Amino acid sequence: MSIPAISHRPSGETGSETVEHIARTNPWIIALGRTGWVAKGIVYLVLGILAVPIAFEASGIDNGAATTGGEASQTGAVAEIADTSFGKLALYVIAIGLFLYVLWRLISIFLPAKNTAKAWLTRAGYLVSAVMYTLLALTALSFASQPPVASGAESEDAKVERLTRSLMEHSGGRWLVGLAGAIAVIVGIVFIVKGVKATFREDLEARGVGPISHEAIVTLGRVGWAGRGIVMGLIGWLLVRAALHARPDEAKGFDGALREITDSGFGAVLVGFTAIALALYGVFCIVSAPRQRLTDAD
Repeated sequence: MSIPAISHRPSGETGSETVEHIARTNPWIIALGRTGWVAKGIVYLVLGILAVPIAFEASGIDNGAATTGGEASQTGAVAEIADTSFGKLALYVIAIGLFLYVLWRLISIFLPAKNTAKAWLTRAGYLVSAVMYTLLALTALSFASQPPVASGAESEDAKVERLTRSLMEHSGGRWLVGLAGAIAVIVGIVFIVKGVKATFREDLEARGVGPISHEAIVTLGRVGWAGRGIVMGLIGWLLVRAALHARPDEAKGFDGALREITDSGFGAVLVGFTAIALALYGVFCIVSAPRQRLTDAD
């Protein structure tokens, strides 16, 4: 069992002691939750692979693979898995794993923690994560039940543009879009700092996994978190720009954000690094799963 030992609680803490007790006395909950990290890692690994052709396009290399890849997004990764020989079975397994990851995050929200702004912001982050991966798990289930083409699956870029357009049709909508973009930029910066400082160490047991040392796992995490931060920051900036210009079509998802920067001088290098970083984040989630600790929001 690997959750924080809290024997003497200072006043002002919030959370459920019942949830903590259940987590402590049922190690299988932790074991199941860790499988969720593996499912999440698979999605990010495929996402990183899908982003590689965009880097090839940006560098002017057209080897066939650069134009036939799927959408570089979490939904695109799920769709890519659906096209494999064992796609349907794989999607059901991944969906179950993602739901277990959501359970992990929900338990984290309710563990006792200090009643501070930082703790509540962390809880909010866990909640957003739970919602996002619940939606992704539902997407995996829908793709497992019928092919993406047959289900009329909409690209992530199209979804973001449609939502942005819908918001801008209302009074104050541009401000909401701009605010969402600013928050995404801040989250991106937080992710990058988290990677540079490796603060995620606190959530890991200080042991390696097989031949992979603890420091090697941390290195994977550093690069992975930085890659996530770059993409999140780009998506946020595009939302801010869409709000400033009142042009919903300028808002993009993962795929569109990466393609947007390919015209810049270092576009190919940045997209290439981001693609590799996202794939390495997937590897980090998979490899570190046995060492993930269920921690509170403190």
